[in-house]
Amino acid sequence: MRTIRLLLFVFCAAITAMGCKKDSSPPAKLKASTNSPFFGKWELRITRGGLQPDVNFAAGNGNIVQFNADSTYAFYVADAVTKQGSFHIATQTYAQGAEKYYLIYFDGSANGEVIDVQNNMLTLGTSIADGPSYVYAKK
Repeated sequence: MRTIRLLLFVFCAAITAMGCKKDSSPPAKLKASTNSPFFGKWELRITRGGLQPDVNFAAGNGNIVQFNADSTYAFYVADAVTKQGSFHIATQTYAQGAEKYYLIYFDGSANGEVIDVQNNMLTLGTSIADGPSYVYAKK
């Protein structure tokens, strides 16, 4: 009986050690490049999240975000700056799988927002767990 308990303990310890491997390396930062599709002006087209339906915005609505290769940004409403500062982008792997996501961190914040650029569309944030997300079209 004692041998079975010992073997069971060793087996459980081995499984736990393999499952709890932590990556101690810091997240890789996305290299800034002036030809990156991320940099430039983007116009808000959709907001989504929570229990509310999507809100669509027409082209020319004036809600703009601009990301520059020098790691600065500015949000505009009707050509007036509403927020500006600096940002950095890093990759992050979530516990659900090995897929890496890019996160943007505004003004030194420890809380990043998921970003995705596909087909001249930029998504900031995620609607997972009812969080807000914003979809922008390239200007």
